Amino acid sequence: MNEQEKNTAEETTAALMSDEQPLPENTGSENNSAQTPVNDFTKDPAVMSYIEQQVQEGIKKALQGTPPKANTADPTEQEKKQFDKMTYRERLNLFKTNPQVYSKLAKGVK
Repeated sequence: MNEQEKNTAEETTAALMSDEQPLPENTGSENNSAQTPVNDFTKDPAVMSYIEQQVQEGIKKALQGTPPKANTADPTEQEKKQFDKMTYRERLNLFKTNPQVYSKLAKGVK
């Protein structure tokens, strides 16, 4: 999208958002949920192109950076004590939901 198209899209969006068009009257036969404005900016290709560009930029921004690192450290003494206090069912649940953590904790079981 070039600069002129972007400006046109922004102007169109601003104009549509500022127009105080009356909402269509509810005849009772329609769905009584939220009413929609008379202007339908989704039919303007410049506006839709601008919106798509903004969405793509938002996605790129959200995906920037490095992902968090997995905790690969050995379990702490406190975690081992908590594991020792677990019932059989709690340990079974841990085994089913997170077998890697279970195996690290189970190595130090008395």
